[in-house]
Amino acid sequence: MKINKIILALGAIALLSCCASKPKDPNAKKILFEYEHDEPSNPTPFGEDATKALDFIFDNNVLGKTTITIPRSEWETLLENYDSYYKNEIYVHADYIFEKGGKCWQMPNSGFRLRGNTTRVRPQGPDYTHSQGNHKWSNWQGLQGAGKDKYRQSSFKVSFDKFLSDDATDEQKDLTKMANCMKGVNLKRFQGDAAYIREIYSMDLLRGYGVWTAPRASYTRLIIQIFEDLTDGSYTMLNYGIYEMFEETNKQSLAERSKSAPNAWTSSKGNLWKCQEKSDFTPYSIYKPEDDIGIDHLTTNKEESKSYRYCLKTNKDKFDEAKAELIEWIEELSMIHVYDEGGPEKAKEWFDAHMDVDLFLRTMACNVILGMDDDYWGNGNNFYLYFDTSAKGTGKLYMIPFDYDHTFGNPVGGDPTNKNPLNWGKASGARPGDRPLMEKLIAVPEYMELYKKYLLEFSDPDSRFGKKQSEERIRAWQAQIEKYVASPSLIYDHDTTKRIIDNGGYAMKRYFLLQEPNVWDGKRKAIENAIKK
Repeated sequence: MKINKIILALGAIALLSCCASKPKDPNAKKILFEYEHDEPSNPTPFGEDATKALDFIFDNNVLGKTTITIPRSEWETLLENYDSYYKNEIYVHADYIFEKGGKCWQMPNSGFRLRGNTTRVRPQGPDYTHSQGNHKWSNWQGLQGAGKDKYRQSSFKVSFDKFLSDDATDEQKDLTKMANCMKGVNLKRFQGDAAYIREIYSMDLLRGYGVWTAPRASYTRLIIQIFEDLTDGSYTMLNYGIYEMFEETNKQSLAERSKSAPNAWTSSKGNLWKCQEKSDFTPYSIYKPEDDIGIDHLTTNKEESKSYRYCLKTNKDKFDEAKAELIEWIEELSMIHVYDEGGPEKAKEWFDAHMDVDLFLRTMACNVILGMDDDYWGNGNNFYLYFDTSAKGTGKLYMIPFDYDHTFGNPVGGDPTNKNPLNWGKASGARPGDRPLMEKLIAVPEYMELYKKYLLEFSDPDSRFGKKQSEERIRAWQAQIEKYVASPSLIYDHDTTKRIIDNGGYAMKRYFLLQEPNVWDGKRKAIENAIKK
């Protein structure tokens, strides 16, 4: 790997004064990279308007560039933490810089760690975490054989305020909020997605069809620069290729949506839960085992770490109250007997009072069209729940979609084109009664008709999902990133590619081939046939 020298020009860098590895020469604090922009800053071009700022940052018509600057000692700690327990959520120190559309944001002394489930691999050298159950035999053989100086894509998470002191002033807190609207960002590799499109397209479609809870997502180039020696300024510059950056679901995104979306929640003070596999809202999911509701604790010690099916993300100091609210909601749902006499009417009254039903059915219709079976209805997975039940809230529950890499040609199981869109859960492996929320909702005639309406509307050949409009967006995005996909800095020994290949994903299902009319027309026909029956 070629080592370059840093230019001594642009002033002090906060990272060098706060890392565990201190420079021997105090003058080394003046060392900083020569960036391809004017003096770094944290501009607020849209003032307090978080929606405009986020729309600018995640605009897919303009390609962004992300630079992570990190001392070798911190990078090595990142690798050691992964080796100890790959699911750990321990941050190391790094600088973050993002450039887009003539703007540049620098967030010094940010927290930096690995993230993801199936997307998480060791970003350098051999990976032996198969012993922790992280990889199947067929996958880890290539990973364990990599040389120690070889780098590969992994997924990362950046927290701008992770190392902010408890006694920080309001002004210092504001400086860790990028463009007045973000306290962190997720950087995700295009794992198993040779077309480099699945999640970008999915979030664009969801938001285009009125699912305002969906996170924004866009492309970014990623550069990682590792200080080799803090005294002489030598560094290794790594081109990490093209990544997806997507908006975090946290208090900041809750606050933005409480002000910007039609029919939105009205407070950002409620309880937010991250729901992982088999979060199906059955009584079983909250009582057996009893400890599947909690606050994740993921360290480098596998035995002491714990991840929960229902994980609380806000109001952690009031966990018992939040847990009681979640359990009460699930218990009330279980008591709805929609098939009894008068059941649909009573069920509709309860749902209208406790949920944004229209938003939920829009989300489910989009998921079916996208072939997303790793969702609530299919796998009981990959969503957040937000209870807008604080003093100024609507009193309702909202579902926030998340993690859409199992779309198009990468289903959890079966051919996503031909699965029954009116019984998506059963078609994806769920048994009757396993997904009570969706099952009871569409047992209400008005809701079933609304769901069918959205299936037909969203899959119309002249719609945003139609082949013509979809192909226009996809080809424009691919053309924008194509020359940045391949990187001479990386090895491709797992499930990423160094060029764009228009196939269905590593599952090799046919659902995503642009040149295959059945991808788009077939989905429409499957919906029409199911509704006729």
